[in-house]
Amino acid sequence: MNDFTHINKPDRIPKDLWFLLQYAVMGDAEKLDKIVQCVNLDGKILVAVYPGVPELMKGIDVSKMEFIGDILDGGLYLK
Repeated sequence: MNDFTHINKPDRIPKDLWFLLQYAVMGDAEKLDKIVQCVNLDGKILVAVYPGVPELMKGIDVSKMEFIGDILDGGLYLK
């Protein structure tokens, strides 16, 4: 995994989602920067989606979200 120490974790992103985000962008610092800006400036939120766990999928419509990347057992989206 790349060193993203130059990018500060925004207060709006919980620590667990911050780690998932770094994993999902697969070392693409430019993509990470863009997503952080969306969260900070546009009020977007990160959503971890686990399709294999039906109880976690209730009320989640990924068709209205932007796919960021794969995470273990699921995907990370920007809503």
